[in-house]
Amino acid sequence: MNLGQAKLILIIAFTGLNVFLGYQLFWPDFGRLTEVAVTTEQLRETEQKMEENNYILETQINRSQLTSDFITVTPSWEIRQEFLYQLIKSGVQIERIEHMTYYHADDMLAIIHTSGLIQLFYHKGISLEDEIVELDENDLAESVKSYLAVNNLLPENITFDYMEKISEGRLALKYHQHLDDVPIFSGQVKVILEDKKINAVEIYWLDPSERSPKREMEVISSAEALNNLVSELGPSAVKRHITKIDLGYYSGEYDAEKWEVPPVWRIVFDNKQYYYINAFTGNLEKDIVIPDQL
Repeated sequence: MNLGQAKLILIIAFTGLNVFLGYQLFWPDFGRLTEVAVTTEQLRETEQKMEENNYILETQINRSQLTSDFITVTPSWEIRQEFLYQLIKSGVQIERIEHMTYYHADDMLAIIHTSGLIQLFYHKGISLEDEIVELDENDLAESVKSYLAVNNLLPENITFDYMEKISEGRLALKYHQHLDDVPIFSGQVKVILEDKKINAVEIYWLDPSERSPKREMEVISSAEALNNLVSELGPSAVKRHITKIDLGYYSGEYDAEKWEVPPVWRIVFDNKQYYYINAFTGNLEKDIVIPDQL
């Protein structure tokens, strides 16, 4: 073999290697080599099934193969104790009924549940410094966040989640907590604005105390979560649009010292209806995180 033939063989070998590596990096359906959980064909089949049932996918979905674990949580007693200290220091009348304690003040009623849920009701409402009529959604969320911080009602690791219109002149802003940039949808702060004033605040915060890395395993794909939800809900009489799908943690509210929270796919319809699919079992989580009492 002469030198020219050897060079040619090397060039062919390197070209083949580059093609092989290029497919792994850039071709989304190159099997398990790229850890893709949802192929293009599977995505088409999912979209077709959804459309047949009157559901329209209007957001990008994560097509990667992901892993997750359980987290163990406890209600945030630190937040509750700090709030109790502020209440008692200000001078309030205390009334205990069953599993709730009522704190009466001239301008506010606070209710603390044994589950860790805190509810505040302002009799005359609290005006924000900014004219909220002129603020967009994100600016309004930041303005409300500033109020929470000044009044020691702002837990750490809080992220604005969404805003919804309850009725004319009444809005709800929701914030959730996160762990290592992964949302914990169960832990949240809900603020009600009525007639451009803060009318009520609801806090249900969790302290993640343990993770289970030994139990980390693959979660179902986002496409499988969508298919399971459509099967659970059945055909829709009207068109419903899926506007967001995220992986996070979720469980119902428990009156317990601690419990495990599984990973879920949260699927959002029309920016206002939220469903949670267990990312390990594929089942629809039917529990409600916080009673909608505000």
